[in-house]
Amino acid sequence: MLDNLALNKTAWQKYPYEARWGAYRAVDGLYTRLDIVGDQCTVSGNRKSTAEWRVDLGGVFSIHHIFIQYRTDNFVWNASNGYTGRFLGYSVYLSNTTNKEDGVLCFRDTNYTPATIPNPVNISCHYHGRYVIYYNNRTHRPYPEGYSDYAYNELCEVEALGCPIPGYYGESCSTPCPQNCLEGHCHITEGTCLGCLPGYNGPRCDTKCNDFKYGLGCNKTCGKCYQGEPCDHVTGVCLNGCDAGVYGDKCMTECQVGSYGSNCRENCSVNCGLPKTCNRETGRCTSRCQPGWDGITCKTKCSNYSYGPVCNQTCGQCLDDLPCHHVNGSCLGGCAPGFERKDCKTACSNNTYGLHCTLTCGNCSNGQQCHHVTGTCPQGCVQGYDGDTCDTRLKIMYVTANEQVGIAFYGLLAPLIVSVLCNAWCLMRMLRKKRQHQRKETRADNPNSPQEPGPLYDDMEESPGYQELGEVSKPSTYEKLT
Repeated sequence: MLDNLALNKTAWQKYPYEARWGAYRAVDGLYTRLDIVGDQCTVSGNRKSTAEWRVDLGGVFSIHHIFIQYRTDNFVWNASNGYTGRFLGYSVYLSNTTNKEDGVLCFRDTNYTPATIPNPVNISCHYHGRYVIYYNNRTHRPYPEGYSDYAYNELCEVEALGCPIPGYYGESCSTPCPQNCLEGHCHITEGTCLGCLPGYNGPRCDTKCNDFKYGLGCNKTCGKCYQGEPCDHVTGVCLNGCDAGVYGDKCMTECQVGSYGSNCRENCSVNCGLPKTCNRETGRCTSRCQPGWDGITCKTKCSNYSYGPVCNQTCGQCLDDLPCHHVNGSCLGGCAPGFERKDCKTACSNNTYGLHCTLTCGNCSNGQQCHHVTGTCPQGCVQGYDGDTCDTRLKIMYVTANEQVGIAFYGLLAPLIVSVLCNAWCLMRMLRKKRQHQRKETRADNPNSPQEPGPLYDDMEESPGYQELGEVSKPSTYEKLT
């Protein structure tokens, strides 16, 4: 059963004529006398360009229709009635505030004429509201034919018919509205929601928001929830956290500078070229790494014996084959034998070699530097030195220039003397053999000839002088040299 929700409620009008015909006259439930004398109608001031009246229902209700009875002065309502021109062009609003622009327009007359405008009239208005507002104006000439020159409120009765209990609909207002209707409001006859609670849509608000939407009217878009999950259809909250690059309950706030990853829990590396500046999702440094660091996040030290900017420098010869410092390339434990300086890339020089270049070498042929590790001379030693490192000095005898000439002379003379003596000996031996042969021939010719003692040559072989010929005592050339 629909109730008149406006009956005896507080009413107000703009430009009242006299208190006797105040705004309350239109909601007193009386409209048997439709003239000014019967005190059942409201009357507004004369010669006004606008007229406005409203009633406060005392709460937001579901309205079915609005009934209006206009003043007739108890004459027949037709084109001849003098009040039709004042009624033409009116509007009716239902609002939750006293401002008609905040509400909904239930009706506006744009087509009626003095002959066609109905009175009384029922205006369908299937909405929810607290204030029923009547409005008319004469502000923009020229007016349509039959319109009065000024605007008036001459309402004898206004009724707002609807359900007295919010959240119900139907002829008897006994059927509950669907549970997800906004503020429990539904169409008074059909039961369809006049709006849905956040997170729901559909005529009866029984469908959850989908397609990554949420909130009132499902018109808000979810943030970047973890692994692309949908957010809560009501609140928009990401139940399992955020994807990389954002944070917050709804995962809509980008990571601040210096952080990245899921829920922005990771910090950009201080080793980025621009410290703590990286991609919000991946952590990739926006510029190349600082010297000594590698990887997209610049959190990995240079490896494989490299160092420096983009790890493009090669370590020197560090002691025990250890890697160098990843930033400056220095060998923290010192250099391997044969190398020096901070980066151990410089071979020993200035006739040094070995660990820390503290061992001394030299005496290499042609003044060459010895091998920086072993100390060996690549092309041997200078004269007078020997050994792997040319550090052993040989003992040699030194002679003067004249002595050298003498030695050379006697060296040539000695073989000549030996040759002469050998030749002499051979000659004498040949002569002796010849004499002996001649004697034998003589004896053969005269066998009775007395034998004479042999001359000196007969006994040459036994002669001590010839036997000692090779042992002639003579000062040795080499003895004279000493």
